[in-house]
Amino acid sequence: MKRLLAVLATILTLHSDVASSESGYHEAVFKSVRRADRECSIFLRDGTCGKDDCSVRCRGLVTRFWNDSVGVPAVTIDRFYKPAHDDYEYYDLTEQCVGEVVAAVPCTDVCGRADSTVQCYNDQYGKLDKKNPKFVPFTKLQHRRILRECAAMLGISRERLYLFRKNGVEYYQDAKCLLRCFMLREGLYTDEDGPHFKRMSLQCEGNYNDGAYRSKAKSCISICRINIWTAAVWRTG
Repeated sequence: MKRLLAVLATILTLHSDVASSESGYHEAVFKSVRRADRECSIFLRDGTCGKDDCSVRCRGLVTRFWNDSVGVPAVTIDRFYKPAHDDYEYYDLTEQCVGEVVAAVPCTDVCGRADSTVQCYNDQYGKLDKKNPKFVPFTKLQHRRILRECAAMLGISRERLYLFRKNGVEYYQDAKCLLRCFMLREGLYTDEDGPHFKRMSLQCEGNYNDGAYRSKAKSCISICRINIWTAAVWRTG
């Protein structure tokens, strides 16, 4: 982990004359369960639009802990729950409950799957925090838009991006600026505090306290490498 953090810190290190971010939020979005549910009540018109009662699934889509193709909540759903201090079995009990739901409810019933699996978290994981807004991870499409905009703002050409990809990000100041712009705008980094690892963990669909965080963080950071950025920035022309 220390080596991983050192690599990221090195990439994000800039000269001292670079202006600091004022808010640290920029494009980042934070939503509470209550806000997500209010939005869903508008989208679904309190159940009169869409099929069946899909309000819980809608909440998961809005806050991005649900994907129909997976059929179970992402581990990032835990940001909305607070386990009891003396409960040492909440995780295993939740996993057991989710497994039973998966065995009983077909994957084609996406609304039923969402209702039942999220209920497992309500019953077993901890107290649901409906009030406090939490970071909402970005989609791949949003990543691409932000990268294109950063490249345009910094005046970085396609040829320059190919040079970064060929020789490495660490050798070019404007490559570091591109990475800094991307991280700043996604609310994942500030000059004052450095990388925001809890938000990065959510973006990587990992648990900040999970033993697998190292590998998940590596995977997430690799998204920020210029060889992937090149395709993302120029894919849509």
